[in-house]
Amino acid sequence: MSFFKKLFSSPKSDQQVNEAPKSEEPDLAILPGNGEFDLQVVGESHYQEALETICGPRTRQGVQQEHTALLILEDHNPYDKKAVRVEIDGKQVGYLSREVAKLYRQQLKAGGMPKANGQCQALIKGGWERGDNKGSYGVWLDIPVQ
Repeated sequence: MSFFKKLFSSPKSDQQVNEAPKSEEPDLAILPGNGEFDLQVVGESHYQEALETICGPRTRQGVQQEHTALLILEDHNPYDKKAVRVEIDGKQVGYLSREVAKLYRQQLKAGGMPKANGQCQALIKGGWERGDNKGSYGVWLDIPVQ
């Protein structure tokens, strides 16, 4: 079963990749979504402070905000050499699950960009505050999934 729909129409298409200068910077794969935000990030509970900083003060209604997310390969992560970190506004907000990270890396490789970081749209929801009760923030990515 392929978890991701095809992320790339052709390897290194000019419309999807911004070539990095000849330096240590990885390529950037622009990942077009379908507007459904089906892929939930994991580990957000550890990054609630960062999410609140990104979204602004908590409100009674909470938030539903779109942002641009970066998917950064963490080959040197001490717990998982195949980890994929999710950042918004330069702040870590979670990870792709292990299963999804593995499939995502396979899609990057199939697209001819095995070391690229990804960029996609993200939706942050939650973060409400009602008296002493606070709702957690969650992050969903707009990456086509099956």
